[in-house]
Amino acid sequence: MRLRLIPLLVLLAALASGQTPGFTTTQSMQNETRATAALLEKLHISRKEMSAVDMNSVVRTFCENLDGAKMYFTAEEVDEFTARYGKTLDLYLQRGNLTPAFEIYALFKKKVNERTVSNLAALDKPIDLTQPGTFPVERKKANWPENQEAADSLWIRRLRLDMLSELLGEDRPNGSAKNKAPKDHGLPEITATKTKEAVERLKKRYDKSRTYLNFDQNEVEEIFLNSYASQYDPHSTFFSQQSLEEFEIAMRNSLVGIGATLSDEDGFCVIKDILPGGPLDLSNQVKPGDKIISVGQGEKGEMEEIVGMRLSKAIGRIRGKQNTTVRLLVDMAAGGRKTVALKRDQIKLVGQMASAKAFEVPNGNSTLLLGVIDLPAFYGKNPDGSGSSPSADIEQLIGKLKKLGIKALIMDLRKNGGGLLNEAVDIAGLFIPKGSVLQVRDSQGRSEDYRDEDEKVAWDGPLIVLTSKLSASASEIFAGAMHDHRRAIIVGDVTTHGKGSVQNIIELSRFDKNLKSAVKVTIQKWYAPSGSSIQLKGVPADIVVPSVYSVMPVAEADLDRPLPWDSVTPTMTKPDEGDWLKAKLSEGLISQLSSGSARRQAELPEFLTLSRTIDWTKNRQGRKEVSLSLEQRRTERKDDLEFRDQIRRELADYAKKEYKIADVKLDAAIEQEKKEGPDSLAKSKKASRMRDPLEDDDWPEYDIQLHEAVRIAADWSNLLSAQPVAAKAVAAPSTTK
Repeated sequence: MRLRLIPLLVLLAALASGQTPGFTTTQSMQNETRATAALLEKLHISRKEMSAVDMNSVVRTFCENLDGAKMYFTAEEVDEFTARYGKTLDLYLQRGNLTPAFEIYALFKKKVNERTVSNLAALDKPIDLTQPGTFPVERKKANWPENQEAADSLWIRRLRLDMLSELLGEDRPNGSAKNKAPKDHGLPEITATKTKEAVERLKKRYDKSRTYLNFDQNEVEEIFLNSYASQYDPHSTFFSQQSLEEFEIAMRNSLVGIGATLSDEDGFCVIKDILPGGPLDLSNQVKPGDKIISVGQGEKGEMEEIVGMRLSKAIGRIRGKQNTTVRLLVDMAAGGRKTVALKRDQIKLVGQMASAKAFEVPNGNSTLLLGVIDLPAFYGKNPDGSGSSPSADIEQLIGKLKKLGIKALIMDLRKNGGGLLNEAVDIAGLFIPKGSVLQVRDSQGRSEDYRDEDEKVAWDGPLIVLTSKLSASASEIFAGAMHDHRRAIIVGDVTTHGKGSVQNIIELSRFDKNLKSAVKVTIQKWYAPSGSSIQLKGVPADIVVPSVYSVMPVAEADLDRPLPWDSVTPTMTKPDEGDWLKAKLSEGLISQLSSGSARRQAELPEFLTLSRTIDWTKNRQGRKEVSLSLEQRRTERKDDLEFRDQIRRELADYAKKEYKIADVKLDAAIEQEKKEGPDSLAKSKKASRMRDPLEDDDWPEYDIQLHEAVRIAADWSNLLSAQPVAAKAVAAPSTTK
């Protein structure tokens, strides 16, 4: 399996002399490179000059971004790269010359091709899975193999690892019925036929790696410029035209396209889901499972085959401007082929918009109605003013919940990674009459106070903000403001994500009208009204109800080169607790509610389920190596399947005793359901749902953390109603369902 490679310096010399075909820095790339370097140097909050950037680190980061698992390059090669380019890379950047990136990528591409050939040949020979051995789990944090012999040894173990995963079905979708293990968890016998099928699947996967790692020169440019930008902080980024479009889709919660979720299956672009109300859905000509073979632009444009094309590129061919025509040659799962012509249209991602539920909680001889608003992201309107904003959507949902008579409100931000800063300010204004929401400080030390000046308050009752380690950026702005204003109780993981920085997107068309790219630069840090930075520390929970994410490395502090924590002068020294507020907070109240929650977390069986799930996740996160023995892996796989099914059964049992819950829908969602059917919203939300590590497609919908937040809200409501008589604790049985 030993690879015979041209010595690195000989290859690089050949590339430089033009003996090996390579990429060339175009004029637009030169302009983009120089602009990226200049904007970072001039605008980044750190005020770091290029001379202070470790260019050796840029080279190594670029190698890591190409070879994330550190399987192709060797340490010797990476050291030679840094020795060759580290001392002069700043000159290349200042001149906008991408030659170092292209030369490093040329070797990477060559090594991928050679390694693929070697792996395919190795799969033609028997692989012994009976021998002991291990493979490191987190290759990204490991060192590159020291030399070619070490790389060959690593790949021998990697082949065993991949064979085991194929044979045991560990890397295929858990939700697929054909991949589910028998109920007795007796894993299938490893027969010669199954081994042969696994080998064929692996051959396809390895062969496909040449396609996935075959970048065009614009993609190499983006990877390289991001390797440089990341030396400033994890959130400064160069956006190619396609990446900028993807980012804007996420921010605006809408896209222009055909209305489908696409996946790559063995090199084919497969229609996985069809979004309700989109052009594909309205055409009624295509079904999930059909394959898109070719794409043509306009009524008569030449059809371009996309089989074997990377999915991101295929999607780029299918998307386009609104009201333009795209033609798809479709290979139907039911048999036959046909060409489908569609007019691209704007697709509103309703499943990612704010939504609400009303929980009816037993309370002695009566019930309490409590509202929950789930906000997946701080999205915003489109540049032309169309679309919706979360502040308007939440205000609408609060109005509908108030008409139902809710006594308390929960804002669920557990899987909200942020979005538009101005929307966070506007949403905070729905819960306070006036005041500071956050302040920002730039690289010059200038501060600006972002305030709510609208005295209107949409909700003045008990408010809980439900957070997790995934709650980041705009979520933390809102949670931090509610915490400092003493307006809400924060419930969830010990603290939130800890992203306390503000980025600005600078479109490079401002400097060159031919450029469609942009640079996202961290220009400010933001601070809660108390003056404390959210950076690294996050927003602490008043009442801790942990999630599986609490033990996962998903916080700002887990990223490379995060900005440090600091503080500024407070903009608010005393919360506004005037007569407008019906649910004032005090340390005594929080302590009382915390004690009630702690008692439930110690007594209710569902928290034992949650604790075991967190422990399972922690153990998986803590593993440094995975066994390469078939029998040991079979035992581990059986244990995992049994554990997953046990948790599924327990959650299903809890769901049988579920509170009565009513959906409260936005007008836009109601209109969509009128047009596309009663299941359209549920399908859209399912397609955009982020799953926890254990979840399958058919996972029971019982949310332990959310139910505890509902109980805390019920306790708070009861304490408020009892205040005129006496401030006493609520009896536990009323809210421990």
